[in-house]
Amino acid sequence: MNNIDIELLRAFCALMSERSVSRAAARLNLSQPAMSHALGRLRNVFQDPLLLRSRGGMAPTERAVAVEPRIRAILHELDAVVAPPEKFDPRTSTRTFVLTATEYAEFVLLPALMSRIGTEAPGIRIEIRAPNQNRMLDWLEAGEIDMRIAWVRNAVGSLRSRALFQDSLVCIVRSDHPVIGSALSLAQFFTLPHARPQVIGRTTTAQAIDEAVAARGGKLRVGLSVQNYLIIPHIVASSDFIATLPRRLVAALTPQLPIKVLEPPLRLPRMRYAAFWHDRSHTDAGHQWLRRTIADTASRL
Repeated sequence: MNNIDIELLRAFCALMSERSVSRAAARLNLSQPAMSHALGRLRNVFQDPLLLRSRGGMAPTERAVAVEPRIRAILHELDAVVAPPEKFDPRTSTRTFVLTATEYAEFVLLPALMSRIGTEAPGIRIEIRAPNQNRMLDWLEAGEIDMRIAWVRNAVGSLRSRALFQDSLVCIVRSDHPVIGSALSLAQFFTLPHARPQVIGRTTTAQAIDEAVAARGGKLRVGLSVQNYLIIPHIVASSDFIATLPRRLVAALTPQLPIKVLEPPLRLPRMRYAAFWHDRSHTDAGHQWLRRTIADTASRL
């Protein structure tokens, strides 16, 4: 087997097709002595004459006839492996893309994104999975997910990224809160119970808030952790809890709720959402289309 190379297998196929050393040589743009040498090597490898002289040219042996379809199949598979990737056409593609995103990112981005995909790429399927900060890099490296959409304050250097949209954090309390009036004091922010989403690992939002609180020498009192991020405004509207949420989410969910929107009593960083992906996907035509589509959709929010 160590004596076989791809060109030798191609020479075999040419000889089987042409039944002539000279015609096979012309077919592969080789000299006749080079083709004769290739036939000699093939005979040595297969321990069989393979092609014998006859009145009509060269006649294949039974061994040659038996191995020909298998050799052609091998070459076909090799050609398929090294062939340029097929062009990606979103109008006809039925590809599935797997992303991770928080409920907030889904809420902000997906309505407009899926409306656009439904028009431009009706066969494309999008699957959104819950984020897991501990496994995110492994998932991207292994190709289990195509992209991460998140607010990441300390991005992993091995990942590529593209900015999508920004938001700020605001506080909400019920309109007739017994303690909080038109402004929220730092002492109230520290002492009153907070409602937060509960996910695998601490969210970037929670980390940013906790760091800002710790810098002021305080610690939040988290009185409720919930699975459904979007239920928090409804809980706040009927309780004495405080919640710190993205401004876009609050603006969309609270107009019909008895809620007051207040500025946080301490400086909090802006939320800067981006798409993250691994180098393994960077040159993939379908992935490039998805990145452009998501970025363009986010720019119109």
